[in-house]
Amino acid sequence: MDAKHLTHEELRLLYQVTVSDLTYFKTQQWSLTNYTLLLLAALVATAQILKPNITSIERLALGTLALLVAIGALIVLSKLQQSIHVRQSRLDAIRDGFSSAFNLAWAAEVKGREYLHAVHFLRAAVVGGGLLVCWLVYRV
Repeated sequence: MDAKHLTHEELRLLYQVTVSDLTYFKTQQWSLTNYTLLLLAALVATAQILKPNITSIERLALGTLALLVAIGALIVLSKLQQSIHVRQSRLDAIRDGFSSAFNLAWAAEVKGREYLHAVHFLRAAVVGGGLLVCWLVYRV
């Protein structure tokens, strides 16, 4: 069933839930990145604690853990971003069912094309952090 066949109340409810979902997914992206960077910092701290007697195997294990943490975070960030795209498409479909007055107010100011999404910054932070940890672990 498309948005044109839903009642006004159903559209409003779906709109509210979808906006709430978007907020949740975006917050989750930031939280995931923060916790990922915290885990990566813990790996560096572990390497520092082991510093005087750290073995090659331990370095390899810490570097591997850093890469696994970064790759896992990138996968979850991508899944969250896909969910955001689905919700944004849903909002577009819902707006088609709203009145022309709503759509006129919605389009009052064009946002413009967004070339640098926050998720690109978050991905760069995760990749950069993972690479930095690998470098620091092998440098210790």
